[in-house]
Amino acid sequence: MEITAIIVARKGSVRIKNKSMLKLGNDTLISNKIKQLKECKNINRIVFGSDSDEMLEHAKSYGAETVKRPEYFCDEKLASANDMIGNMLDLIKTDIVVWTHCTNPLLSSKTYDDAIQTYLTNLNNGYDSLLSVVEFQEYLWNENKKPLNYNPYQERHVPARELPKYYMQDGGIFIQPYNQMKNNSYFFGKKPYLYVIPNNEFLDINTERDYIVAKCLYNNTLKK
Repeated sequence: MEITAIIVARKGSVRIKNKSMLKLGNDTLISNKIKQLKECKNINRIVFGSDSDEMLEHAKSYGAETVKRPEYFCDEKLASANDMIGNMLDLIKTDIVVWTHCTNPLLSSKTYDDAIQTYLTNLNNGYDSLLSVVEFQEYLWNENKKPLNYNPYQERHVPARELPKYYMQDGGIFIQPYNQMKNNSYFFGKKPYLYVIPNNEFLDINTERDYIVAKCLYNNTLKK
């Protein structure tokens, strides 16, 4: 059974120009992710897909297989995430897909391996896929400016640790059988296992501020 990690990137990133080629230490976000995945015992292949020749050559130099993605499926104004996933799956063939993003740079090889093993184990428990999440307990308000998960007017203030637990997708790990992902053209199936990642590995780079935080945390990790 072949397990393939997929990384996708595009040259037309909007919020941060050329985001996937940003540097963390001596690595780009792309090479950092490839190195993490190459250290995983449970991953057999790493495939990098992009519409950028520069990114493709860069990924290839670090040992990833590469596939050229049509520009149409890299344009968020033209193609949906479902279209993008379906197209990427048309370009490869494998058994199990571990969909990753290089913009989650702090996830460790150990976490990837553990997520894959957790996914395989829970196939026997009725789950058809896995997605990574972060757990949080915070005071939430809805769009109508009303408390969502607590009553601030009750006699006793509820500490955050006693609030209901919620789970937020971090976008770092999605695991699914290849044929299922190809058919549903989505990141996960009907009954995904929610895999809670370590809090210190949570970071998804979408803004300049996220990138600044990533550099600080990355450099701090290197010092340890």
